Amino acid sequence: MIVDTVEQAQACINSLRAQNVGRANFMVLEKLAVDKMNERVVTPEGVPRLFDLITPKDPKFLPAFYKGLGNTLVVPDLDQANRIAFGSAKRWRVVTLAGQLIDSSGTMSGGGNHVTRGGMSSKLAPETVRPEVLRAWEQESEDAGRALDEAQKQLRALEAEAERLTQQGPQLDMDIEKVTLDINNGRKRLEEAERRVRDLQ
Repeated sequence: MIVDTVEQAQACINSLRAQNVGRANFMVLEKLAVDKMNERVVTPEGVPRLFDLITPKDPKFLPAFYKGLGNTLVVPDLDQANRIAFGSAKRWRVVTLAGQLIDSSGTMSGGGNHVTRGGMSSKLAPETVRPEVLRAWEQESEDAGRALDEAQKQLRALEAEAERLTQQGPQLDMDIEKVTLDINNGRKRLEEAERRVRDLQ
């Protein structure tokens, strides 16, 4: 992930930890070196650098592309890639139009039957959102915000009621005990009165 500042990267890391959603690597634009990015590089057989073929929508992302690509060269086929990668004292990282890669260490990767296309397309998807869609999102956000506020109010009210009942527990126990005593005393008085009535009869 690409961020502008160290603070943004730290905030993202804290969010990942808090949500327990895994790990991520962050490239901080303000910390990327740009001194070698614009150096003139003489390449074997005049082949282009992959970096020079990229035109980002915002130039501030160029250091991130250079960090990832360096001086990787692009050639049409594997024969030329081998010739450039191993044909001189300096080792080059070379990639073919078919996606085969020879690293500067000499390792080679590539193959497969499926060719992934569109990852480096210059036809960028529009970033604008239709006004009616934006209004619908804004309305949903407002409704969700109101629902959240109401739920929080209900939660606070329930918590307050629970606290009140908890505090009243001992007093309620005493009141129940007092009423029980009064009932027992009343029963005794009733029994005494019934005896007197029988005696008088």
